[in-house]
Amino acid sequence: MTLEKESSFLTIPGAIHIHTTYSDGTGTVPEVAAAARRAGLRWIVITDHDDLRAKAEEGWYDGVAVLAGYEITPERNHYLVCGLDEVVSNELAPADYVRLVAEKGGLGFVAHPDERVTNEHTRPFRWDDWSLRGFTGIELWNYMSEWIERYTRRMRYVNYFFPQLVVRGPTAETLAWWDLLATEGWRPTGIVGADVHAVRVRAWGRVWEVFPYEQVFRTLTNYLVVEQPLEAAFSEASRQILNALRRGRVIMANRTWGEAASTHFVALLPDGSRATVGDTVSLGSQIVLDFRAPARGHITLYRNGQVLVRNRWARRLRHVVREPGHYRVEVRRWGQLWILTNHIHVE
Repeated sequence: MTLEKESSFLTIPGAIHIHTTYSDGTGTVPEVAAAARRAGLRWIVITDHDDLRAKAEEGWYDGVAVLAGYEITPERNHYLVCGLDEVVSNELAPADYVRLVAEKGGLGFVAHPDERVTNEHTRPFRWDDWSLRGFTGIELWNYMSEWIERYTRRMRYVNYFFPQLVVRGPTAETLAWWDLLATEGWRPTGIVGADVHAVRVRAWGRVWEVFPYEQVFRTLTNYLVVEQPLEAAFSEASRQILNALRRGRVIMANRTWGEAASTHFVALLPDGSRATVGDTVSLGSQIVLDFRAPARGHITLYRNGQVLVRNRWARRLRHVVREPGHYRVEVRRWGQLWILTNHIHVE
């Protein structure tokens, strides 16, 4: 974990959308937690298909907080749920399980909303109704979903050994939907999902693990932005993690292109205070947005989904806010998306 002293906020890396032996993954809860620890994560949320048995194994595992949610998996319209002690039926209509999860106090995230491709290994599990509202957030970028969407028989081995060639970022349509929802006042949290199963296959006389847990955990990462370290008591740490996810206190990164724990995106307010991603501030005499990355990249500041300003091959971008809007940052390195922040909302 890296402490960003200047902003008074801490960034805590973790992963969500993880499958274990309770559904179609190959790792037990302790094995998955150990892989997360080796990958440098401090928290994970397990989301087996329509199954909450991992809830009995929640807790601290050698410095990793392991939470258990689940993935509602009908034929289409998959939905990640956390913060509940019961499984909502996958036989309900999406509008009904979105509503029920919210009514019960849980968090719900639309999973891989923009899948499109059918091939020998998969068919699209797309989110059908993009007019639906009421969810906590959207899984903007899904590691396994994107990889398999770009699978071809001709390139399958190249893509397997060099996945960075195909794991490029959210679709333009998904980002546009997310930005639109912010302007409508819904403000869903953006997250990245591992969707890791560590499937084992036999080929060439040996068993191969297709994208092991540790390998995937070193890629798409959600950094929670919090004021205090995670508490030693698991119940309190769990509350902190879920609260950050609910509030949009998340900075997303593909660590393939570099560690991003010291990423800093704050609004400097006229009274000397600071706000960060997920926060809402009022437009005063002067608000300065201050973004800093741990290494150089091409930084783009967006307002309401539109490019506002760019800084090429830089570590820092500062911008004086002159009008209300929903501001977020993307950073690219070598043409690939590295860092994606949630919005700071200026009213």
